[in-house]
Amino acid sequence: MPPTTGASAAHRTATGEPTGPAASRESAEPAGPGATAAQRADKAAHSVQELFGGRALGVPGTLLGAPAHPRPTSPRAPWHYWWQAHLLDALVDAGLRTLDDPARARRFRREGHRLLRGITLRSGGRVTHNSYYDDMAWLLLAVGRLAGLDRALTGRPDVACLDAGRALLARLEQGHTGDLGGGVFWNSRHDVKNTASSAPTALGFVRTHRREQAAAVLDWLRTTLWDPERKVFHDGLRLVAAGSGTEVTRLDERLFSYSSGPVLGALLELADAPGTDEEYRADLLGAAADVVAGAAQEYGREQDGAPVLRAHGGGDGGLFSGILARYLADAALHPGLPATARRTAAALVTGTADALWAGRREFDPAVDFGAPGTTDPAAAGGTVAIFSPDPARHANDSQRPGVPVELSTQVQAWTVLEAAARLPRP
Repeated sequence: MPPTTGASAAHRTATGEPTGPAASRESAEPAGPGATAAQRADKAAHSVQELFGGRALGVPGTLLGAPAHPRPTSPRAPWHYWWQAHLLDALVDAGLRTLDDPARARRFRREGHRLLRGITLRSGGRVTHNSYYDDMAWLLLAVGRLAGLDRALTGRPDVACLDAGRALLARLEQGHTGDLGGGVFWNSRHDVKNTASSAPTALGFVRTHRREQAAAVLDWLRTTLWDPERKVFHDGLRLVAAGSGTEVTRLDERLFSYSSGPVLGALLELADAPGTDEEYRADLLGAAADVVAGAAQEYGREQDGAPVLRAHGGGDGGLFSGILARYLADAALHPGLPATARRTAAALVTGTADALWAGRREFDPAVDFGAPGTTDPAAAGGTVAIFSPDPARHANDSQRPGVPVELSTQVQAWTVLEAAARLPRP
């Protein structure tokens, strides 16, 4: 969705109050300048949970991310449903990364289920209490991955994941219609179909074994919104007017980097799905390689000799580069893609992660938030980190001490660092 619309436009009341450091939260390992990719991800996980985690509406056994740190005091502050979905995805990332240490993985899983309960509670008891199909698609993807973490640790998915997944999928299928040639509507007004909703829904269809529906959505995206010269997807198709059975539409040519991410994921996963024939698989993988090339060209830049993803500010845009990085990591690890595409994807992820890490500000959470930060490795185990929304700028410049820091930008950094931790480094 565009940065000024979608989830941000869904005006909600406050997130829940802080509960203080919980025993279930992961403590960070020392993470100084020479930290491994896993230690960097641990620091981000610890920092986001420590600074933003709290109960939903004060209810025990729940979790919700505060929209900012320090926490808003207004009871009418927005809570951002779709930011919470990406927070859940990041918790699952950490849980999967730590499966070799089951106790740690179980803590991340437990936090994930607390967050799902918090989202459900904050949504009025129904995860589908939302007007935006893209928001619900993001939560479907995160809930499905939480169910996968359940299976890895317990052998079966939790019933809460199954119930939430069924409800979300049913709503998304309502948004997938033949209007405007196909695709998925953006919201309940049913006047826009866009990449923001169609791409994560297509990926959700792949993961729930709805291959034909996934293929139909991807075909619509590729024929309607794909720019073959720039190798990126336009934002969407808007219904301007309707009369006498004739629909008048307008192409919204704006570009948002996160749109490329779930399309890339859907192309790769549909290519690997059982029943995909070799000719169609080759077509999907070729399209995926083009998406990687377009992402590098349109959304990347060089910084200190390495490619990094461009930033998109705060608010909803504070998540965009993190979402793209998640799926670029999938591309970097996919053996069916050409080596050039894999290298390009990996370099964008690791370059962005290195820049975010180098530009962090760490501080002792027991000290006033406005106090100067430190990156002293001797103190790093007891600090939390603030990451810049823009990899090109140090957090000391982009996140001035004492100025509220948005949850979206910090979940983005955590997501990028988790993506980098999945990749081999030379």
